[in-house]
Amino acid sequence: MKGYNFFAQGLFENPLFFVFVLGIAIVISAVIFYFRNQIKEALGMGAAKKTITEQEIEQRLVQIRQLARQQMFREATILMWQTMSIASEQFLHVGRAPNESARQLGVKLMNRGDVDPSAINAIVMAFEKARYGQTPLTTQEFKDGLSGLHQFLQTATSVAETETTEEF
Repeated sequence: MKGYNFFAQGLFENPLFFVFVLGIAIVISAVIFYFRNQIKEALGMGAAKKTITEQEIEQRLVQIRQLARQQMFREATILMWQTMSIASEQFLHVGRAPNESARQLGVKLMNRGDVDPSAINAIVMAFEKARYGQTPLTTQEFKDGLSGLHQFLQTATSVAETETTEEF
């Protein structure tokens, strides 16, 4: 009985071998293409920009709490307003024009219909008093604004997730 040696018999010179290898490559490519979103999710890829934004917002929330513990409500409220602006732009795609006031951005967000107007109003009122008011913010005004921010962030992230899943 003779041994069978693929290399000695010129298997690589046979055109059917290359067709077979090409067919396998096409099948593997098709499977990867079909399951690309699931593969990206499993590897933790895909939503890198959103993840960076979420990390930035988490850091800002920590800073806001630290400032609040030090009774620095003005600085914390301004940071709260900036956080809402970033979230509205990233998650809801509603940005603030350079000539637009805080109140005008709030109205734009309220007009969307999917954001609670009382949450936006609490943030805007706290920001306006912190930024332009003659008297300092009270603890309750700050807490109302912070509660509004948390509610807004919860809504904005869920709206962004809904919009993302509807695209596919």
